[in-house]
Amino acid sequence: MVSFFFYPKTIAVIGATNNPKKFGNAVTINILKNKNLQSEVFLVSHKSQEIAGLKCYKSILEILKDVDIAIILVPARVIDEVIDQCIEKKVKGIIIITAGFGEINEEGKKKEHEISAKCEEAGIRIMGPNCVGIQNLDIGLNASFIQTAPPGDIGMISQSGSFGCASFYAMEREYIGCSKFANIGNNIDVSFNEILEFFNSDESTRIICIYMETIENGKKFLKSIKKIVLEKPIVVLKGGRTSLGMKAASSHTGSIATDYKMLKTYIKQAGAVLCENTNDFITALKTFSYLPIPKGERIGVLTNSGGSSVLFSDKAEEFNLKLTEFSDGFKEKVSPYLIPLVKLVNPLDMIGGADETTYYNITKMMLEDPNIDIVVACVVIPPFLEMKSDEHYRGIIHAWNDTGREKLLIPLIMFGEEFKSLRDHSRREKATIFFTPHDAAFAIKLLIDRMKIINNFYSI
Repeated sequence: MVSFFFYPKTIAVIGATNNPKKFGNAVTINILKNKNLQSEVFLVSHKSQEIAGLKCYKSILEILKDVDIAIILVPARVIDEVIDQCIEKKVKGIIIITAGFGEINEEGKKKEHEISAKCEEAGIRIMGPNCVGIQNLDIGLNASFIQTAPPGDIGMISQSGSFGCASFYAMEREYIGCSKFANIGNNIDVSFNEILEFFNSDESTRIICIYMETIENGKKFLKSIKKIVLEKPIVVLKGGRTSLGMKAASSHTGSIATDYKMLKTYIKQAGAVLCENTNDFITALKTFSYLPIPKGERIGVLTNSGGSSVLFSDKAEEFNLKLTEFSDGFKEKVSPYLIPLVKLVNPLDMIGGADETTYYNITKMMLEDPNIDIVVACVVIPPFLEMKSDEHYRGIIHAWNDTGREKLLIPLIMFGEEFKSLRDHSRREKATIFFTPHDAAFAIKLLIDRMKIINNFYSI
């Protein structure tokens, strides 16, 4: 188990520096930002005597206490001596942030093998090299040189540190976040599988996501996914799908990129979500973060814009989703709340004058109807009749709250990303929004597939 990387009692930062333009400074400052961090931090630096008020040591061997993890930031050309000192110190684990190894050339790969063999013989685990580090939001540990992830319940493994960094921006925008983050870089020792197993056992991790470019032990990886996916949804984004992408991935991590078509088949068979693009990746994460698993597949759609419901219906058919037929009882129930021009069919177009009260009433009746499992509330925010930009969404979420949030509700606010009042209400209510028909339909498909995985397992 690799849990000690995420819950270290003591940390040595080797290559710490006062120079704000160097990675050694970024990692040091990120770790020390949390004044309540329970881990004891030791700084090792040849040039500095003190950094941020902490004494610096010339070598890890000068530290009198045992060291759980050593974070190495020294240049690759001088790393051998540092590794030997870590072995002599009997650290539990090493995070090698330094680049310049297998991703560069064959000589670098040779150096990786030497380091791996030395540490394996000494019983020391390694993350990296060529990585940004790790984070554990539960204890406020940012042992990396990128920004701290927004807090949440997603455990993220990324083979690219910069992709993790970029993902945090998107997570912040969607009000979702991480419990743990690990960038394994060239992964010469600690693998996807081990971190997957740790995330599976981690109580604060409810969703697991992976950005991968290469995989060393494909069979073991897929076996792990198949076991874990019954407990927690797993979302995968694969870099290196095309010949050009595979070439770029090989130069990025120094490994041979995995064949995408074959991996795609196996991952889907294992029950994980394999996303085709970065937008779907973030959509999948916010879907699993906010929304319940439906009890069935029957979809009811309401809208103030025929165009939005037509576009959603197109996407629904592409994803093999099912729009239900309204019962006579439902039509009778909703009719008094709608103007005579409205046709009582699914999708239910309430015309442009539908306001907050209309959205509340119709959404609530759909959520209460036994013949509807999923409600899609489409809105084009109207620039007329003095309507407010968030009032339709307020009505939708009010109805969801009043029905106990038991059914799956998908608010589709067409291209409404820039409305601040909408975003603010979403955050206050801890509810999400989808802004395109594709994202809304994709979210429903993800949750129906998840429902089937769970139902199939428990019916065996």
